[in-house]
Amino acid sequence: MGLKFYILTSESIQALKRHFAPDFSAIPVEQAVVIINTLDANYERKAVEYCREQGIEHHVTVSNGTPARGKNSVMEVFLSSDNDYCVLVDGDDFLTKHGVWMYNHLATTDTPPDAVCLVSQFSYRRYGEGGVIACNPFTLDYDKELSIDLYKEFKNTRAIGHKKAAHFARLHKSYYKNQRKYSEGNEVHCRVTWFSRKAATFKFDESIRIGEDTLHMLRLKHEAIKNGLRFYSTDERPATYVYDECTYGIVARDSKLGTDYGWMDTYLVALGRMKKKGQLHANTLLPELRIHYPSDLAYDDIAIDTSFVHKLPECDFGFPKNATEESVRNAYSFLLKNALLRKREAA
Repeated sequence: MGLKFYILTSESIQALKRHFAPDFSAIPVEQAVVIINTLDANYERKAVEYCREQGIEHHVTVSNGTPARGKNSVMEVFLSSDNDYCVLVDGDDFLTKHGVWMYNHLATTDTPPDAVCLVSQFSYRRYGEGGVIACNPFTLDYDKELSIDLYKEFKNTRAIGHKKAAHFARLHKSYYKNQRKYSEGNEVHCRVTWFSRKAATFKFDESIRIGEDTLHMLRLKHEAIKNGLRFYSTDERPATYVYDECTYGIVARDSKLGTDYGWMDTYLVALGRMKKKGQLHANTLLPELRIHYPSDLAYDDIAIDTSFVHKLPECDFGFPKNATEESVRNAYSFLLKNALLRKREAA
C-alpha cells in the first residue's frame, strides 16, 4: 500500500527541517511530501529552496491564511497522487520515530483503516529556563473544569473586564459540555493523522480558524457511524505525534495568549449547524485501534517517556497501549527469555 507523510508548513524552516533530523522524526525523504501553504513569500522561497536541496517532493499551494485551507490543499495534493494513504503532520508539530514506524506498519496490514485519530495526545510545553515538559493538553477532567469559577479566573487572574469575562466563562462551559457529549471520552480534541483516499474527500471548514480539525473529526465520526467509514481512535502511549506548544501558533495568536476566546463562539455556532444536520452523535465512542507489535520492539528516546504500563500477573510491563493482548504477552516472554540468557552468560 502506498503511504506518504504529508508535512504542512507555513512559517518555520527549523520546524520543517526537524521532520528529517536523525534525533527527531527521521522521516525518509522518499516518503515525504511537503505542502508549502503560506502568505509569507520569503518563507515560501526558503522552504522551496530547502526541499530542492534535499530532494524532497514539495508543492506550493494557494493560502488564505487559515489552517483549514492548508489542510484542504494537503488532501487535494494527496488525492491527485497515486498514494493510498496520507499521514498529515502540521508543520510546527512532529512525529516520533515510533510514529513513523507505526504508520508504516499500519499500511502493511490486511485492512488498513480509513482514518485514525489520537487520544491521550502529548505536547511539548516550555517551563523554567529553557526546559521542556511533556503534557496531555487535550485530556480533561470535565467535572473539575466545569466546577471552576471561570468568571473569577478571567476577571481577576487575567485582568479581563466584567462583560468579556462573563461571556468567556459561558463559552467555556458550553464548549466543555459539548465536547464531553460528542468527542471521545475525556478528550476535548482528537487529532486525525491518518487518511485513506475515501476519508480525504471530506473538507475542512475554511470559515473556522480554530477548531476546524475538531469539527472535521466529528464529521468523519458521523461518516463512520452512518456510512461505514473505517475510523478508529488510538491511544498515544507511547506518543506517535507531538503537538508543539513551544511555538507561537495560531491558537496562541488568535486567543491573544489566553485573553480572547471569541473563537469558541464561532466554533459553537458551527457545531450547532452540524447538530441540526444530524451529524453529531452523543456519548458514542469510536472503536480502538489494535496493533500486533513485534516482540523486540524498541522505543525511540522521545516516545519512551510517554509509554504505557500494562498490569500483567507477573509484573508491570511497559508496552504500547494499543498493542494486541497477544503481542504484549509475546514481548514479555521475549524480554524474560533474553534476561535469562544474559544471566546464564554472566554466570
